[in-house]
Amino acid sequence: MQPQQTLPRLLYQHAHERPDEVALVSIGQGERTWSEIWDMSRRWAGWLEQRGVKCGDRVAALMPQSLEAAYLWMGCCLIGAVDVSINTQFRGEWLRHALATSHAKILVIPRRYLEQVLEVVDGTGIETICLHDTTEPVSSGDVKARVITSSPAEAEPGGSVGEPEVGPNDLACILYTSGTTGASKAVQIPWALIHHTSETYLRFLKRREGHVFYFPYSAYHLAGRIAFHLAAISPGRAVIREQFSTSSFWDDVRTHRCTWTLLFGAPARFLASQPPAPNDRDHSLELVLINPLLPETDVLRSRYGFQTFTTYGMTETGITLNAPPEHAVSKNTGCCGRPVPGFEAMLVDENDMPVPPGAQGELVVRSSDPWTITPGYQGAPEATAKAWRNGWWHTGDVFRQDEEGWYHFVDRTKDMIRRRGENISSVELENAVLSHPAVAEVAAIGVPSDLSDEEVLVAVVPKAKATIDPAELVAFLQDRVPRFAVPRFVRVADSLPRTPETARVQRHQLRAEGVTPQTWDRTVATPLRTATAR
Repeated sequence: MQPQQTLPRLLYQHAHERPDEVALVSIGQGERTWSEIWDMSRRWAGWLEQRGVKCGDRVAALMPQSLEAAYLWMGCCLIGAVDVSINTQFRGEWLRHALATSHAKILVIPRRYLEQVLEVVDGTGIETICLHDTTEPVSSGDVKARVITSSPAEAEPGGSVGEPEVGPNDLACILYTSGTTGASKAVQIPWALIHHTSETYLRFLKRREGHVFYFPYSAYHLAGRIAFHLAAISPGRAVIREQFSTSSFWDDVRTHRCTWTLLFGAPARFLASQPPAPNDRDHSLELVLINPLLPETDVLRSRYGFQTFTTYGMTETGITLNAPPEHAVSKNTGCCGRPVPGFEAMLVDENDMPVPPGAQGELVVRSSDPWTITPGYQGAPEATAKAWRNGWWHTGDVFRQDEEGWYHFVDRTKDMIRRRGENISSVELENAVLSHPAVAEVAAIGVPSDLSDEEVLVAVVPKAKATIDPAELVAFLQDRVPRFAVPRFVRVADSLPRTPETARVQRHQLRAEGVTPQTWDRTVATPLRTATAR
């Protein structure tokens, strides 16, 4: 990777070579040119320097996706500091843990997050809380950390005057894992990882200037960071929104002539479930990344007329597998593709030995390009050593590989359910439950059993104006899943707990809740066909 392909260098170049071209559009805030972003990034750099931030320092931040999040990110880079972006939904012990592991002394936030910060900030190492969106004095009560209010827009420019000396091995930022299985870890993200991921996103898109990348995802998620970098390497522009909105999606795409976007599982299903409209194909989208590949993929392709591809990756590795448009179709649901250029993949058992052809195993990956995988978790050497083991990065995900070399996702290692000596893929069981006409969302988990291993619980959300009879749902599944996978427990809920940035189900929360008083138990229910012991 060439040094100029890091975002700070590209920002500098575009600001001087194409200063008046729009680079970034923030829904609700307006558009900014390359030169305007460069100027504001330098002002944020000066604002941080005035608060004592130096090269190598960590700057913690709770920032929604916004122009200010981009300014802060670049401002940190221009003085050699590292932006540590924390999930704005974190509260209580989750937030306390993230602040403590950020290794930062300064925290930057808008006023709206102050209360949740003040509740936990003492003892985390944060000494100064900077509110960037108000100049009015704010009391911190009896909290030891001081609170400063001022406007970065009024600061004198600081940081790099010329082209920033930022290389592919330098840290672009530190992001936290989504925490679907427990406490989030601080992932160190080199620029090479961001660049490699961006190039993979562009692999199936006709390369030309002027593409418009739509990312309605959070700044504390890798996908939210990639948007600006895609705009820089194209070059084109990025359109961002604080969070995904089904009702606003097509209006945003049409208004800004977006050509590329990313849809995670839940947003893709939300769009597929919308009533058909005469203008469904009246849009500019050319290519859509659907991650993971869904049974509804063909519906989306035929209805809206865009091409799709799919990938597999994680915050720690970027994108490691992908499948082209001709393979990203519904019959290949669960397929994540083959290794992208520069990456190797292998399936291994619990002792890191390769599994036989066709068998399930944990996916491990490595790269021939330096710094395209995280060097590790900040402040967590044991977790880093466990993941970076025997020369491979261990993803924690179970896959199988077919005879043509395509990798198929089976389940998260920690989400596999073990019942009476049999392994059950929560993903496969959930796909079976979703085939029921009344089910809109589902999460399958294992709960403690009085016998051995676990019992199967499915939490289901009904479609609008539909009702779910647990006994009827279990009877429906008996012809569709193995006997050992038929759920014992069914919980009907209004919604499932999800991570805000990727809408992934927070299974650890469901496991903590376990079998609630409202949960239906087929072993004590009125006998139907469901009363048969399984």
